[in-house]
Amino acid sequence: MLLAKSIGAGVSKSCQRQSMGLLRPERLLCTSDNSFVNEPLDNMFRLTSDLVDETVPASISRVCQEYQVNYRSLHSGEEIKYLLGLAPQTKTNKVAVSSTVEKYLKNYQSSEGKAGKLEDELRKILEPPIHKLFSRIGQTRGGVKFLVDMRKDVITAMKGLDKSSTEFKNLQELSKNLKDLLSMWISVGFMSTQRVTWDSPSSLLQKISEYEAVHPLRNWTDLKNRVGPYRRVFVYTHPCMEGEPLVVLHVALTKQISNSMSDVLKDPRSVRNVARHPVPEQAYLDQEEDLESVDTAIFYSITSTQSGLQGIELGTHLIKQAVALLKREIPWLSQFSTLSPIPGFRSWLLLELTRHLKEGTPSPLSQAEVQALSEICCGNENESSVEKGFHGLIKSGQWSSDQQTVDTLKPVLLRLCARYLYEEKRRSKALDPVANFHIRNGAMLYRINWMADPSPRGMGNSCGIMVNYRYYLENLEENSREYINNNVLPVNQQVLDLL
Repeated sequence: MLLAKSIGAGVSKSCQRQSMGLLRPERLLCTSDNSFVNEPLDNMFRLTSDLVDETVPASISRVCQEYQVNYRSLHSGEEIKYLLGLAPQTKTNKVAVSSTVEKYLKNYQSSEGKAGKLEDELRKILEPPIHKLFSRIGQTRGGVKFLVDMRKDVITAMKGLDKSSTEFKNLQELSKNLKDLLSMWISVGFMSTQRVTWDSPSSLLQKISEYEAVHPLRNWTDLKNRVGPYRRVFVYTHPCMEGEPLVVLHVALTKQISNSMSDVLKDPRSVRNVARHPVPEQAYLDQEEDLESVDTAIFYSITSTQSGLQGIELGTHLIKQAVALLKREIPWLSQFSTLSPIPGFRSWLLLELTRHLKEGTPSPLSQAEVQALSEICCGNENESSVEKGFHGLIKSGQWSSDQQTVDTLKPVLLRLCARYLYEEKRRSKALDPVANFHIRNGAMLYRINWMADPSPRGMGNSCGIMVNYRYYLENLEENSREYINNNVLPVNQQVLDLL
């Protein structure tokens, strides 16, 4: 039994549950008048036990709905306490597992029937008690979405805990259990790819607008442009989560591989007084599409909308499905590329400079760069003062308004960005999460673009720099295999030339 089914009226039964280790005293406290300090938590743990122990299908469905309603009514403090009380139930009974394994090893050769029975018993014991709870919720209408949101709450709760604490480790195991179940239910085989147009349901369009994280939309006009001529938006949906786009992919149809957001978005945001790329004539035509004039698809935004599905890879499959749909619609498309942000570049650079200044680690700047930066940073060639001034410039972000400073910083920042994307690693894979995602898919690190996104977000994340990851369809499988198995990162010569 996951939790004692009856909460009873007496103190003894409640305290008995506590002594069994099912609930910690600080989670659910008894009072002298046989009531509970926190009634919402009391109800949640009661429903948890009822849901696990119930055997009548109609009652299971009713209790599932009541469970979800009560959970959503908890305030943040109660929610965390409930999750912390629930998390230990992810652990299996080690004593029972050890005993059953011992019996199996003694009997697996003597009797096939007895060995088979022990195998079944071992499977049941190895399944965490909490799986029955989640499985029953997942089988009800809206249950999968509820569990996705619950895992989001677990991940959020973990952020406020010490990683070495028992509570953090218990929540981590709870998150893993939810992830394993959701990975089976949110299977690619059940997913469908859908193109979004201006005629799509307004509820779906609203969610596309709300979920867009890479290049936020300002208004409905922005959204209309995103789904308008020479633009495509695709979503990944699942039958268990009706009306919820799990992944959103934005595509621009162009004549060439775009090197700036001004090629893709109409009136893109920009910080004041920064130089902007000229807008190509073909980018925003408010007329009928002439698809014969395009040969390139640019993936300029991909967003996973559900935090509770973190770690479950869906974006990879959506890109491949989108390529197939685009090739079906426009067979002559010959170039597929991203125009991607570099979210970690500026923070990495500031950290490298800080470490050099405070800890004496090797400088990220070459001697030639120190000399070139000396005038704009501090007026002399003293290395430490140049790098301190350079750190101040990058941190303040005010350098983009002075053309001389921009021209001086351009070759330095492009080289450092090439180093960050190509050479900086985490566990032998690309340090930048976006780079790692696309390279794992089989794309090539193709080109680094100066001042491609001069928006406040772009300047704050990557000093305005963006990158193209090019998808050569004939090489995707080989590139992906080499990267995953041998840590080989495919790169174009124009990136290497920056180093």
